[in-house]
Formats: sequence, C-alpha cells, structure tokens
Amino acid sequence: MPKTILEQTESNIEMGFQNKNVLIIEKETDSVFKNIFFYMLTLFSEKISSIKVDPHPFSLPKEYLFSDKHKKNLLKWIKRLDEMDHPASDLEFGKIKIDFEYWYYQLGGENIEFSYHQDYLLTPQAAADALGVSKVTLSKYVKQGLDYIENGTHKRIPKYTIEIMKDPIYSIRMQQIAQEKKLREQSVEERYHEITQELADLKLKYKKMTLDEAFGEYAGDNMEDPTDYYRWRDLEEEMEEIFRLRGGKEEA
Repeated sequence: MPKTILEQTESNIEMGFQNKNVLIIEKETDSVFKNIFFYMLTLFSEKISSIKVDPHPFSLPKEYLFSDKHKKNLLKWIKRLDEMDHPASDLEFGKIKIDFEYWYYQLGGENIEFSYHQDYLLTPQAAADALGVSKVTLSKYVKQGLDYIENGTHKRIPKYTIEIMKDPIYSIRMQQIAQEKKLREQSVEERYHEITQELADLKLKYKKMTLDEAFGEYAGDNMEDPTDYYRWRDLEEEMEEIFRLRGGKEEA
C-alpha cells in the first residue's frame, strides 16, 4: 500500500478522533480492515485459499469507536500494513492472522473463517511430531484452542500453529479466540461444565488445588512456559464471571 495513502489515512484518523467525527472513524476503520483483508489474501496466498466473514457490517458503539484502544489498534494496523512484506515466516503469518482475527471480534464481528491450501495442513500425527508431543497431548491442545480445520471426518492443523505454540503470548491469544467462538455456540451450563473439567485436569497435572499452590508467587512472564499458568488463571476468571452473571458466587 503506498506510503502516501497510509499517511493520509493516519491523518484522517487523528482528525476524526480530535473532532469526534463518527463518519470519518467508521470510514477509516472499514478502510483499514478491508486493506488488511486484501493484503492477507495477496501476501499469504500460498497459505490461505480464502477468508470468509459474516456479511453484516460492524455496528460499533460510540464509546468504543472513540476509545484509546480503538485508536491504538487503527494506528498499529497502519504501521503493520506499511511493514507487511512477502514472503513471511509461519510465525509472522500466524501473529498477523491471530491479531486480525482478534481485532475482528473486538469490532463486533460475528464469524470469520480461514481456509488453507491442503499442503499447508498437517495431519494430527505430523503436528504432534513437529511439536514433540503425543497425539493425546495434541488432542488436549486442540480442546484448549489450538487452531484446526475439519476435513471431512478428520482434523488438520495449519502449519503456523507449530511456531505459535512456542510463543506463550500468541498461543494464549489463539486459545482465547477459540473460546470466544465456542461461547457463541454454547449455553452457559455447557461452558460451566467444560471449565470445571479443564480445571480438574490442571489440578491433577500439578497435584494442587489452587493456582497459588501450583505456581506460588511467580508471575507468568517470569516462567519459561507460562501457558498453564495463564490458562488456569483465565479459567478461574471466566468461572467467576459466570457466577457473577447468574447472581451467585462459587462455593468454597
């Protein structure tokens, strides 16, 4: 994308936020989103065969439209559009894909689906071998949110996930997106029982009943692999939110 156009887009965004102009911010948000969409299909055409999104337009609440978070996201994506290059590694592609998907749901999108070329998909056994884990462990990763594609009666794993699983921040974000999708399809009761089972698995793995007992005073960022720490923490927070919404609280 020409640098002059990116600079003009950035200028329009700054002016839109300064003047609280809804039309400008909506227009530029739509423009940035469509450019990322186009660039992903173009630059990563050897990986992605298509991207499908819900046809309904975004309906952004005014409080989000003019939030600092939304402004930072727009300016961040303009910078990334300027830096996007080809070819990209699987890790670089995975980060852009996950961030784009995450932003799509922040904007109020209902559903986004990525389709991949067959040679960019791994069998579960090949993915397990690449990660150095068993197929049983891989199945647990899939259950927790590892990206996969249903191919008839079989699952296939996009190659980028192998590198993403080695990055604690993005592996957790990938899981968060998967859980967000699942929540749209599950009842509260179904999600409650699923969280209960996942917490039970973590308690058995660490032979501890609480997060503090399992990890002590360590913060996730200080760990070599904080995936389970963040997963346990997020599950507990989600459980608390379910109880809050239902007007109760968890039994001790």
